[in-house]
Amino acid sequence: MPGMLPAIESAFDLVRQQLHARPVPMWLLTSGAQASSHQNAAHPMLSGLMGLSRSARQEAPGATLSCLDASDPESGSAIQLLKLAVRAAINGGQHNEPEMTVHDGARRVPRLSLAPQSLGGTIKLHFDARGAISNLRIVAQSEDSDSPAQGEVKLHVRAVGLNFRDVLNVLGAYPGDPGPPGSDCAAYVASIGAGIRHIQVGDAALGHGLAALASISKSDSRLLAAIDKSLSFDQACTLPTTWCTVHMSLLAARPHAGHNVLLHAGAGGVGLAAGEYVHWLCSHAMANVG
Repeated sequence: MPGMLPAIESAFDLVRQQLHARPVPMWLLTSGAQASSHQNAAHPMLSGLMGLSRSARQEAPGATLSCLDASDPESGSAIQLLKLAVRAAINGGQHNEPEMTVHDGARRVPRLSLAPQSLGGTIKLHFDARGAISNLRIVAQSEDSDSPAQGEVKLHVRAVGLNFRDVLNVLGAYPGDPGPPGSDCAAYVASIGAGIRHIQVGDAALGHGLAALASISKSDSRLLAAIDKSLSFDQACTLPTTWCTVHMSLLAARPHAGHNVLLHAGAGGVGLAAGEYVHWLCSHAMANVG
């Protein structure tokens, strides 16, 4: 990896010059940074270059920055790879594709496709043992026919927001037993227990669900709130933990209008939400990042 750092640093300087000047089409030429097939995996040491180019495209959409990965099984010389890359870029219109691989004369570009539906009915994400993300698998979820207890809500989950807590949970690095992964979610209310007035059956809601990485989840009604059509399910599932963290933190700090508020890690999800919250309080937000 130390040998890759100078290359990444040089690429960073080149990309920075490109973004600060008048943008012209630019290619980052690599060999082995992208997976050209299921049998030819990407080299992890080159992932920094891919991350650099993807970040640059996100921050400067107007810049034409493409990654071209060329490999020739017959000849691995730099000159041959360069000729192969140039032919692909000129003949293949590669400037229209942010990422492309050329392997054994074939051009390939990444595309998302729908995964086959291997299970019908309700499903859940399950692991037999913690320790690796690869331990997760989709299994059938048994239908719970019990009626919700008092104050309890049964949810038909539509979208789930992942938190770092979920990652630590699956890896076995979270202290104690955090239970099954999945909490932040957006869902339809399927049924409710007694004593609940703020949400009704059929409402769309956001909040915290128990083991929410599943088709069906349960929750304490106090951890849920109804939403309207101004929020999609995908948007709503990202809000609960982020905004609860911000609310509780600022409730403890008690800033008033006109106060200066220093936000740590202001470029993260919680930091950005805290900045909005502070402006809503008419306080002055300052932030550090890194």
